[in-house]
Amino acid sequence: MVSNAIVPNLSIGRSTAGDGPHDASIAGGKVVPVDEVSASLVDFVVNAIVDGVMAGRYVQGQRLIAADLAAEYNVSRAPVREALHMLAGEGVVELLANRGARIRRLSAQERIDFLEFTEAVCVLGVRLATARMREPECRERLVAAFDLIEQAATRRHDRDFVDALYRYHIELNELSNNQFVAFFYKRPHIRFYTTLLADMAPGGHWDQYIANYRLIHDLIMSGDAHSAVVSFSSHIRWVLRNMRLASS
Repeated sequence: MVSNAIVPNLSIGRSTAGDGPHDASIAGGKVVPVDEVSASLVDFVVNAIVDGVMAGRYVQGQRLIAADLAAEYNVSRAPVREALHMLAGEGVVELLANRGARIRRLSAQERIDFLEFTEAVCVLGVRLATARMREPECRERLVAAFDLIEQAATRRHDRDFVDALYRYHIELNELSNNQFVAFFYKRPHIRFYTTLLADMAPGGHWDQYIANYRLIHDLIMSGDAHSAVVSFSSHIRWVLRNMRLASS
């Protein structure tokens, strides 16, 4: 699995200009304000925790202890605590009084609600990206992203398959040229909730699931935005029916 988290190469110190707002750090030979360094560390920890869920290192209900995370990621406890508060706001973790946090558990209904919600975002990405399929670079990027779906389907690995689908839609959203849909779909809670769909989808429907996505991909590559959107929405409704049946 490819991680979105990159360990920041920061040497934290103070500038000679004085205290307060002039505090700074040296990063790659450049003077960087301390508040920017702190924000970088917090983002790093946020992404590392979400990536840990996506990779299966952290599971639903698992307790997260700030001291352990600080040691694991080689940072102080301050950015870890701030990262946990940010993730709590995103619905990824639940804060425990004097006991750190734990990875949130999602019910089957919450996952169903999430998939219904994200359909609207993904539909926009499908529609807008399809209009760009005459551009060779766009086609190459999407073909490469779909190849990861095919590989994961061959392995029949639920988590890898869902991760490949997620990254495919990241490509679509980035190709859409809509900065808001591209930004929103990469938010930590979207990545987290998407990963947890692997417990319910594709389930026992591997062959039909990949057949549906092959059709969706072919329609996108053909430049037929209307048919691609219709096919994608039909697929999501089928997935939702299966999820409801499995949870009943």
